[in-house]
Amino acid sequence: MNEASIWDRLAGRYDLLVRAFDTSYDRVRARIAEDVPAGARVLEVASGTGQFTAALAAARRRVTATDVSPAMVERLEAALASAGLTTVEARVMSAYALDAAEASFDAVFCANALHVMDDPARALAEFGRVLRPGGVLVAPTFLHGTGAARRALSRALSLVSPFVARTRYDLDGLVAAVGEAGFTVIRAERMPGLFPLGYVAARR
Repeated sequence: MNEASIWDRLAGRYDLLVRAFDTSYDRVRARIAEDVPAGARVLEVASGTGQFTAALAAARRRVTATDVSPAMVERLEAALASAGLTTVEARVMSAYALDAAEASFDAVFCANALHVMDDPARALAEFGRVLRPGGVLVAPTFLHGTGAARRALSRALSLVSPFVARTRYDLDGLVAAVGEAGFTVIRAERMPGLFPLGYVAARR
C-alpha cells in the first residue's frame, strides 16, 4: 500500500487520533510566529487536516498547503472554507516530487512527517530545491528514538498503530539529517509529549 492510500484511510479519524500527541502543538504555533517571516510565501508539506495551517497563514502570509492524500486535502479545504482562510491554497502533492519551481518559496513547513516517511532524505532535498537562498525550513518531528524506553514503545505501537515511525530520530539525529541535506540549523528544541517533539528551524 502506498503512502497516499494509508493516509486516505486515516483522514476521517485523523483529528481524533492526533489528540494523544498534541501536547506541544501550541508551542509550535508560537514558534511559527517567531521563525516564519511576515508576508512569506510558505509551502506547507504533509499538512494533514490543517493543525498548523491557520498559524502559518497569519501575518498575511500566502500559504500553499499540501498533502499526498486527496482525502486529507478534501478535509483541509473544508476547514479552510469554514475558517475563511482566503490566503491558503490546498493541493495534493508528494513531498518527494513537489510541483513547484526552484527557489519559489520563502519558507517550507513540514510537521510530524519526516519520521513516518519512507525516504525523508529525498523529501529534505526537495525542500531545499524549492526554497530561495536564505529561506527557512521548519520541521517539527516526533522523536521516537529518544531513549531505550521510547524506542521500545515505538516498536510496540508500530504493530497496532497507523502511525509507524520509519526513522526513530532523537534530537541530535534530526539535526544531523537536516544538516546533511544542506541546511544550517538555527533552532533545535525538544518539546514534551508522549513522544517528544523535536522542533528544528534551519536556513537554506
